[in-house]
Amino acid sequence: MNEISSSGPSASEAYAQAWGVLKRCFLELLLLAVVWALLSAPSGWFRESLVGTAYHVLVLGPVGFGGMYAFLRAVRGGTPEIGDLFVAFRVDYVQAVLASLLMGALITIGFALLVIPGFVAMVRLAWVPYLVTDEHLDAVAAVRESWERTRGHGWTIFGIFLLAIPLLLVGLLLLVVGVIPALMWAQLAAAVLYAAVTTRDRAARGAGLPATPSA
Repeated sequence: MNEISSSGPSASEAYAQAWGVLKRCFLELLLLAVVWALLSAPSGWFRESLVGTAYHVLVLGPVGFGGMYAFLRAVRGGTPEIGDLFVAFRVDYVQAVLASLLMGALITIGFALLVIPGFVAMVRLAWVPYLVTDEHLDAVAAVRESWERTRGHGWTIFGIFLLAIPLLLVGLLLLVVGVIPALMWAQLAAAVLYAAVTTRDRAARGAGLPATPSA
């Protein structure tokens, strides 16, 4: 991932902090996650059809951005609401659609180039949804900023992805019902890292210091 060091929380620290948020907002996040899952269901019904593709691009992409925003709000001490799922529709709909398409295209191209570039793109573009919904950047600016802001944190982001795998396996063993809480925990951990790095970068810029670690 071309990173040497990271001054943000480690993957395990992000999960530890996320656990406290999960306990505080469990019912709100659970309801939100269930609604998110229900909204995702129609995509499977119309798989490999024009309707399914349109639904995935025009509805699920922006809803996913809103879901990530809701988990970020929880990490910052707020109370997530169902309405957060639709924040992109109210404020940044076109940019959310364009950003989702651009992310998908870049990651797909990356995986076509011997797989490893796809993982790199997936990691370095992981913060695009936050940047669109939280900082209201347009699609191209969000992609560029995510690539820059994740510099020095790629291995941590990848570690958060990897730690989600055993959590999901445990969730499956718990009669499947543990899958949603596992996904919630992983989503919170990702938001914890973004929030910590963003807060640090803003403080650094205010003090006239370099905002991101060198790669």
